Amino acid sequence: MGGGRRKRAWGGGRRKRARGRAALVAAVAAAVAASVVGYNYYADHVRAKGAAFSAEIESIQDDLAAMQEEFEAYTGGIAAGEIDAGEIEGQSEAHFAALESLIGRYDALDPPAPFAASVDLFRLSAEAQLERDREVVLWLQTGDAEHDERADRLHQDAFAYELSALAEFKGAQSGGGGGGQ
Repeated sequence: MGGGRRKRAWGGGRRKRARGRAALVAAVAAAVAASVVGYNYYADHVRAKGAAFSAEIESIQDDLAAMQEEFEAYTGGIAAGEIDAGEIEGQSEAHFAALESLIGRYDALDPPAPFAASVDLFRLSAEAQLERDREVVLWLQTGDAEHDERADRLHQDAFAYELSALAEFKGAQSGGGGGGQ
């Protein structure tokens, strides 16, 4: 009667352990796959948000350049005597209102964190440009050279802010954080 051990016909414990390991491996693989998919989705979302933000900034900057080109042509025409200086009040007020509205577009942006400094600098550039344009109008109205000198200084400030903003923007695009202020 053999007092020996009894063999299990189906292999019992080993199969249970093997199934448990297989389930664990499958769960880990599923978690890794889900993590990779989640990360790729997040990275794509960040890239898309960055591209949309870049397009918004480019649109604002293009509009600003067009406004300034128009203003320069207009004030140049007045200085050259080609345009009646009496029209300056209405034209300049419309220009100032358009620039103020454009500056408000910077406030409406929702920049990704690395781009926040560049938005602030772009806004400062536009604000300095607005003040410069006001000084140009005062110079054209009064002939006072002091307004012309202030306009030149403000133009230099606007240009410096613009260059800093572009450096920050490019630095944020490349992931380097920017060129400093």
